[in-house]
Amino acid sequence: MDRQVSRHEIKYSISLYTARLLMYRLPGLLRRDIHAGPDGGYFIRSIYFDDPDFTAYHEKLTGVKERTKYRLRFYNMDDRTVFLERKRKDGDLTGKDSVPLSGEQARALFRGRDMPPGDAGLLEEFLLLRKGGFRPAVVVDYQRYAYTYPVQDVRVTLDLDVRTCPYQTDGFSQRLLTVPALEPGEAVLEVKYDAFLPAPVRAVLEDVPKRREAVSKYVKCLSILE
Repeated sequence: MDRQVSRHEIKYSISLYTARLLMYRLPGLLRRDIHAGPDGGYFIRSIYFDDPDFTAYHEKLTGVKERTKYRLRFYNMDDRTVFLERKRKDGDLTGKDSVPLSGEQARALFRGRDMPPGDAGLLEEFLLLRKGGFRPAVVVDYQRYAYTYPVQDVRVTLDLDVRTCPYQTDGFSQRLLTVPALEPGEAVLEVKYDAFLPAPVRAVLEDVPKRREAVSKYVKCLSILE
């Protein structure tokens, strides 16, 4: 069954120094993500899909207010469970639908093969898009450090070492040679919450150097190919 989430999402470009500072500061107020490893982080790999005209890519570049992206995502290179996700943006508001797949199902989707749709909804929609020409566009890798706060379901994430593999889109390969997608010393801060950002969280973030920017890791990685 599809899992749906809709909330605010604010992004900032920050330095690695600021990211390291926040890694020490945030645990004093927020909890580390339950999936984090011993160092507090975990690895994410996403395979983004787009149509032959790269509509999602160009809509982001031109600032279209309402946009949709599709991706397959898994964690710590464990592709036994892969999530098919549809992410919708409307200004600062974001909605995400997510369906867990087996590795076998995910590979079938990646290759554009027919498979039983299972539940109606996102999976069925994505199968139709694949038949209509949707294809893997780019692989996006990064290390994430995530922190949560119970009031307003706040989630603060720090994304470091964002990388991609030019001209190769088989994200299920264990041997991709990736290159950095951000400027040297750059990281990404994302702040997600429901109706409002609680004052304690706002206070812990307000004095750190940051530049609000609609950072898209998908666009950053795909832009390398231009």
